Amino acid sequence: MNTFQAIRSCAIPLLFSVGLLTGCAGFPYSQSGERTAELPAGKGVIVFKSPDWQGARRRIQYADNDQRVEYALFMGKQGGDARARAEFVYMDRPPMTLVAFEFPFNVRDKVEAWNFSKGQAIEWQEAVLTRTDLGAFYLRRYRLTALNRQCFGLLGEWDAAVDDPMLRNTRILFGYYCAPPGDSLDDTKTAALIGGLGLRQITRRPVVWGFLVYDPLTSGEIYRDIDAHASGQEDQLRAMNLAQGKDKGQGVSPPVGIPDFPFRYAKDYNVSGGDELQ
Repeated sequence: MNTFQAIRSCAIPLLFSVGLLTGCAGFPYSQSGERTAELPAGKGVIVFKSPDWQGARRRIQYADNDQRVEYALFMGKQGGDARARAEFVYMDRPPMTLVAFEFPFNVRDKVEAWNFSKGQAIEWQEAVLTRTDLGAFYLRRYRLTALNRQCFGLLGEWDAAVDDPMLRNTRILFGYYCAPPGDSLDDTKTAALIGGLGLRQITRRPVVWGFLVYDPLTSGEIYRDIDAHASGQEDQLRAMNLAQGKDKGQGVSPPVGIPDFPFRYAKDYNVSGGDELQ
């Protein structure tokens, strides 16, 4: 063993121990209960660039000790009820928590859950797997026949919890885009739209150990947006209603939102799978 190897063999366990102790300083991410907030358009996580709009029309975020869930609505700048539109949901967990998402859904399940397409007659095409800089997505095109709209739905799941016996994922993004009535949605336009989808301000996963490097993630970072904008119970209820589409008279038509928000798909697990606890 050379000198470098000897130093490294001693440093890694030490840094691992320090990392765990430092990482636990903010653990277990104690929140003052569930919180929901309407965020300014420039905050939040979900980004969807398109010539149809300049940014999100509406952005709602929910957080508790196990998860952060964000809803974002995008609507075209012109065209009234006939303008292009998109809605997305992104969810992740706080770092260094034994939490993963129970998510037994496909693209069709989630497309049919949005208020905009709920109860609509839909002509479906086959689902395909597409890869982007953001990650792999299942993509499925469809047509809302009564509205004469060409659309696509997508769903991505990433970052499996390697210590979860069921290897469930810890980051999920799903949603849809619908073109204005009568507009086509060919391969080129679809690819361009998907290329404009991204996630900003993603919380860095903690580096538990590294050779003379430790980059801890404070518990507050994952909740920084909602910390700044969550207020009283009345405002939180209004924000929840906006994401669920219960916001009658709030100036958005046709229907938006998804009734199941904030979903609460996060599930605790233990690394032994429970076998050692019997």
